[in-house]
Amino acid sequence: MGKKLLILFLILFIYCLDGFSQRYNFEQYDIEDGLTQSQVTAITQDSKRRLWISTLGGLSCFNGKQFINYTKTSGLSSNFILSLAAGKNNEIWIGSARGLSKYNGNSFSNYADTKKWVNVLATDKNGIVYGLKGKRLINAEKDEVVTISNDTSEVVTTLKTDYSGNIWVAIYGKGIYHLEKGKWLRSPLNDKIKNLIVTDILVDQLNVGKVWLLTQQGIYIAQNNIINKVYNEITTKCNSIAQDSKGSVWIGTNNGAYYITPTNLIHFNSNNGFTDNIVNEIFKDIENNIWLGTDGSGLFRFTNNSYVTFDETQGIDSRIVMSIANGPTPETIWLGSYGGLYEYKQNQKIKSIKIPSDNPDSYRINFLYNDHKGNVWIGTPGGGLWMHNGQRMERMDTEKEHMAYNAMIEDSSGTIWLSTNYGCLTFDVKSRKFNRVTKQFGGGLMELGRDSIIAGTQDGAWLIVNKKTITPLNIKGLSGSSILCMLKHRDYVLFGTADYGLLIWNVKTGTTRFINTKSGLASDHIYSILEDKRGTIWLGTGRGINRINSKDFSVIQPNNQDELLVECNQNAILQQDNNVWIGTTKGVIVYGINPSSEKKVNPYIYINSINVSPDYKQEYVKGILTLPYYHNHININYTGIYLSNPSAVMYKYRLIGLDNKYSQPSSNSSMNFTAIPPGKYTFEVKAVTKDGLLSVNTASVSFEILMPYYQTSIFKFFTIIFILLLILLAVYIILTLNERKRKLRLQIKLEEQFKIRKQTAEDFHDDLGNKLTRITVLSEVLGSMIDKDDTEKRNILKKIRCNVDELYNGTKDILWSLNPKNDSLSQVLNHIKDFGQEMVNETPILFKYDIELNNKDTKLSLDMSRNILMIFKESIHNALKHAKAKQINFEARLNNGMLLITLQDDGIGFDIEHAKDGHGMNNMYVRAKRINADLNITSNDKGTSVLLLVNFSTLKYFKNA
Repeated sequence: MGKKLLILFLILFIYCLDGFSQRYNFEQYDIEDGLTQSQVTAITQDSKRRLWISTLGGLSCFNGKQFINYTKTSGLSSNFILSLAAGKNNEIWIGSARGLSKYNGNSFSNYADTKKWVNVLATDKNGIVYGLKGKRLINAEKDEVVTISNDTSEVVTTLKTDYSGNIWVAIYGKGIYHLEKGKWLRSPLNDKIKNLIVTDILVDQLNVGKVWLLTQQGIYIAQNNIINKVYNEITTKCNSIAQDSKGSVWIGTNNGAYYITPTNLIHFNSNNGFTDNIVNEIFKDIENNIWLGTDGSGLFRFTNNSYVTFDETQGIDSRIVMSIANGPTPETIWLGSYGGLYEYKQNQKIKSIKIPSDNPDSYRINFLYNDHKGNVWIGTPGGGLWMHNGQRMERMDTEKEHMAYNAMIEDSSGTIWLSTNYGCLTFDVKSRKFNRVTKQFGGGLMELGRDSIIAGTQDGAWLIVNKKTITPLNIKGLSGSSILCMLKHRDYVLFGTADYGLLIWNVKTGTTRFINTKSGLASDHIYSILEDKRGTIWLGTGRGINRINSKDFSVIQPNNQDELLVECNQNAILQQDNNVWIGTTKGVIVYGINPSSEKKVNPYIYINSINVSPDYKQEYVKGILTLPYYHNHININYTGIYLSNPSAVMYKYRLIGLDNKYSQPSSNSSMNFTAIPPGKYTFEVKAVTKDGLLSVNTASVSFEILMPYYQTSIFKFFTIIFILLLILLAVYIILTLNERKRKLRLQIKLEEQFKIRKQTAEDFHDDLGNKLTRITVLSEVLGSMIDKDDTEKRNILKKIRCNVDELYNGTKDILWSLNPKNDSLSQVLNHIKDFGQEMVNETPILFKYDIELNNKDTKLSLDMSRNILMIFKESIHNALKHAKAKQINFEARLNNGMLLITLQDDGIGFDIEHAKDGHGMNNMYVRAKRINADLNITSNDKGTSVLLLVNFSTLKYFKNA
């Protein structure tokens, strides 16, 4: 029974079916709000918590803030839609006057059979969708008829899914069946209900075995093998039925809707905030909101707030309610407005209370006050001061007095204090006389002690002691403030100001503190203040109603559903039983002190779209959006679904890869990222309500900005290689140019040397030859002049001739070397061969030679040819002079770039170590070193061998040197 007692706060006001009641809180969505058409036929919800609403003019999808509409132009087979169901994979099934359609999130597909209406659709716990087509049950996915009984002509009148996800159907003439574990189970009460035309079914979630049936004959409840017709007072046709999270039952009829609890029955219609139109569908969403689809008034949401409202719809001529007080008779409440005085009594219509005056100002009520005798005092702005003693209404002042009465209190001694535009007054009831105590324009009044009153004014507060001593309260922050209301709480006095919010003054210590909009108040303009019996302090402000925790004076944050933007009025606050009544410019708002709490359902969020600029065809690799570096401007749109209060949804996000911290909550439903550097990122976003409810999920999208080719490792590697190659190329070019310049200079030098050598050889030959020839001729002339017997002179002359011959032979080698024509390797070797043959001429020594260059002759430098020539001339000369050889062999070989020149004799040999002391041997080694050649000389009693090894590249070098 505990669950049965969990009823909404608004049911605390008990009314009969036809009794006059307060205005309930419904939020309406119609074509002005974006709904495609006002005749709603069905409602469902997808996995993203979006509502889908079918109408007779198309299909609408609602995210709490905006509608997206679909019609035949979008691909539907018909705009005349009758039913909806959410299937697997977030598919939406549509039943229309032209059969079945399905929406997969991108496009519509229509089934072939378009002649029969599909007026009901339902989804079981496995996601299989069933429907009614032409009075027959069908499996929508297979589009085939399902026969429940053995009768192939069975007529199915309704179809419904229970809270467990089981399918229930009603078959006319046979009864109720439900599908459980693949089998159709028959109700044991079928014999009693088989002839009822059942239009809707509800399996009670809180009462096991209890089934509600809407029929053309009325409402029935089947339970414990008993079926009873109930609520006979509901005479209009019932169309739909649903159950809310607290177990209360909602029934849509042809005249509004009914709300049924274990103790009450409320008819929602145009008299209390709803509509009189037909209610075709009632739907409970995941957040436990109740949605009502009407025929002609669009879509309604029942806002289960902890307050109700009294305004013009309940009979108050002016919704500006300035004052509230208990009536003079039990269980009545008086409401004072700018349109007169009214009395509210439970189960009765609000009625007007006549004030016996023709002055229109008498019906502009500034305050209502209950004295200790139960009298009701009425203050007006110029229409008099009145009192009702339970029997009659009489004026307490005279018509000559035209004061504006702003507030009133009765102190503990019974003295009446009045706050007026003439100041603070006391009033003697017996003499009907006023005594003016202060002159300041009056605001609120409060008794501080038995002999002290605080009067609020437009310029701070004044302390009145013994009705005479008047002292301004020099409290920090109070001076200059307009004081509208006051409350004494233990050792504190709370001042409601028109400027700075709530000032809290500790009477004992003198300390003060302010509670204002920075602390969480709706406004800094405080009109009314009250402490309820639980100790909660209520504030009526200029922009809403706040509650304060009296223990620490902290602001109690309102629920999202309780936030109400209203302007409250001065002195218009009252506690009666468990309710707080507050007068506002939009009527009277009535809160429960102990409203029933309902479990809150967290919001849901999903990503709407991802837009990349410049325009780019998005590509996903393993679920990651991959983008080139020049498409790094990304806009991400997302939507938080919180149908209970869409305006309370905010978002906090982070971009993992740049910042792992979530941002502060904001209302922006999209984020734009520009110039994102290359890397891998994950965007995560959560929805959060103003009172801190986080979304049950985190919407995310991962993407990667690819590196520019010039930032990749491969590009950097090849760039380095390229730069190195460029450097090498530059070095090569520089070296090549330098080498070309060197060769050019060398060529010029060689050409110049060639010319010089040639000219020198010619000049040397001509000049020296002439001189030698002349010496020879002169020596011959001299010889003819000398006596033949003068042997001494003739020997001298013979020596001159020998020296001339030797000089001539020496000059021949010099001239040969100077001649550029002799710079080739073959010329050098042949010259050595010719020299050896010439030297052994007229001697018994045999000179043999073997020269093999493999057709690789090359030019030699002057230094190279001269040194090779001189080494082997010296060797041949030594062999002839000292070796006593019979044979001399001269060989030259050029193989694999190495030149090997050998001179061997078969003489007696010599001591190499001793020979090194001489100039000839040392000169040979010096000459070999000079041309970077290896010289090896060996000698023994079998002969001497001279071996010279020259690298061919050295020859090349010396050629170019």
